[in-house]
Amino acid sequence: MDWKYIAENIQFVNFWAALWLPLSLIALDFATGFVGACIRGERSSHIMLVGGGHKFAEIICIAVALLLDGFLVLPMKLVYVVSIYIILMELVSIAENVKKLGLRFKKPDNLIDDLEGKLFDEEKLDEQQSSGHPPDGWEIEHSATEDTEI
Repeated sequence: MDWKYIAENIQFVNFWAALWLPLSLIALDFATGFVGACIRGERSSHIMLVGGGHKFAEIICIAVALLLDGFLVLPMKLVYVVSIYIILMELVSIAENVKKLGLRFKKPDNLIDDLEGKLFDEEKLDEQQSSGHPPDGWEIEHSATEDTEI
């Protein structure tokens, strides 16, 4: 997939979406990175300033694209192209941060296999229900008063 294809086929709901979506993702990336650094005990003011500088540069790119769109007649709005690039870049960065937080994404095929094999093992669940035993992992605790008769 090339940039021309992306630029021609991805459309924003409206002009404001082209501004707010990348800005929101920039904020989410910064937040997930900060939380991850805090959890790992790697919080550093220098790294935070460098990361903040990168985020500021992305915002400047959006502003420059808006400025150029105001003065140039182009086949498509430059701010849309810049926004799409920043959105894709931020989505990758957020995924990296979330992975560092401990969440592992699986391929959809593997996820479906896991769901079928672990969560929806209906034969085993039916067998356990018909035998009168609770499903695995569902331990029922009885107090001493429940087992004794008066």
